Amino acid sequence: MERIFEVGWIQRSGAQLIWVILAVLVLQILLSIRNRMSKGSYTDEEIEQADPLFLAYVFNKGKMRLRDTLASLFALTRSGILSLRVIPTKGRYQDDQYAPNMTLEFQKTRQIGQIMPDESELIQWFIGEHGYGAQKFRLDALAGPSSQESKNAENLYYYREREKLDSKRLRQWVAQIRESRGWEGIVRTPLLLRLLVGLLYPVLFILVVALGQMDGLGIIDIIGLSLALLLWLLSWRRVYVRWVFQLAVFSLFMTTVLMEGVEFAFRSDVLTAIIVMLFVRLFLPGREIAPMGREWSRSLHRWRRKYKKGIPTERLGEEAESLERVLQTALVLRIGSRCSRKTDWTHLQNQFEPEIRQMLQKEQKKSAKPAVSKTISATPLLLLVLSLRGEYRPLFAAEYPYERLNYNVGLIEHGTQKRNRKANYHKTSGSSSSGTYTSSYDNDSSGSDSGGSDSGGGGD
Repeated sequence: MERIFEVGWIQRSGAQLIWVILAVLVLQILLSIRNRMSKGSYTDEEIEQADPLFLAYVFNKGKMRLRDTLASLFALTRSGILSLRVIPTKGRYQDDQYAPNMTLEFQKTRQIGQIMPDESELIQWFIGEHGYGAQKFRLDALAGPSSQESKNAENLYYYREREKLDSKRLRQWVAQIRESRGWEGIVRTPLLLRLLVGLLYPVLFILVVALGQMDGLGIIDIIGLSLALLLWLLSWRRVYVRWVFQLAVFSLFMTTVLMEGVEFAFRSDVLTAIIVMLFVRLFLPGREIAPMGREWSRSLHRWRRKYKKGIPTERLGEEAESLERVLQTALVLRIGSRCSRKTDWTHLQNQFEPEIRQMLQKEQKKSAKPAVSKTISATPLLLLVLSLRGEYRPLFAAEYPYERLNYNVGLIEHGTQKRNRKANYHKTSGSSSSGTYTSSYDNDSSGSDSGGSDSGGGGD
């Protein structure tokens, strides 16, 4: 084998492989710059009028999370199946300095006709398991523990168990999207990633085997190479998962380091190539938008960069419904509060209904009561932003339920407590077939959750 795989050939191949891997990195950087400079062909209005769930799917490259359910809720609101209004949060969040005083409430306003399976799944999940009253659902039902609740280990356990149930329903919802929407062709695995995993790694693997054959492979070498091969096969099946491939490369690296009888100078280039490959994989995305959806992706990112600076002044003269769609789109693209905070709302003074002009003239202060309008009730987000202008996060009511900061705080503060301190749960009958889990602290200990503003919420 030493005659076939000479030391000089191994060193030359390792050095050339380093340059190939570096070329992949440079090409990826150039492609990223090109995509960033491209503006896309869709106008701002076309983006805002598109299906919010489609925008979230393209923006996330098919990787949907819990916060993307808000896009589907907005789509159902636009179609008239759900109505939206702003209401006070539950009592336990009212006294929390890190939580908003208001949240969003969705209510099913008419019988469901022809809707997508994923939308039916979402309604059954939110209204069936977290709903209350006349088919209502409040967004803070998805929120984690308040700051006060996070100090109690039993509360944290309850919220984590509830989050497991939501995670299961989230996977079912995402599966319905992939089965019924026909959007799978929009997202694909990048060619550079397939080249790295499917071609360059096998070449590197062969070079390491060649090094081992020079003085014979030991038991440790065989085990290391077998593990690296197994991890590589797994990474090829799940090529978009970064850590699986990195484990395969690290296993190959450790096998090369522990090889006996091979001088370090002979394997230095191979080790360098392995390290560079590990580094390059950190920068390669696991998914990319296919050509059929690339114009949408470029237009979305252009819209996002533009509206990060606030809604343009020339658009503030449009109808309230148009600005409502702008705020919904900003929330879907995760710049909701930043967009509204950067907008100069004073330009609405002479262009809207008298009710909005009066709201703009009011003193800017944080209120526990949501802004309500009988004449422009179709724009609850706009009213919320105007009533909270000057706040750092005016749309915090729509963003807070999807944040999980208090979970981490609770772990840090109570990680040393006994793990057997668990709440006593009982399964109650409900509208959902999977049931709803409640505990002895479902109602606020302060008693402020009782009343009309906090009735229901799915045993929250």
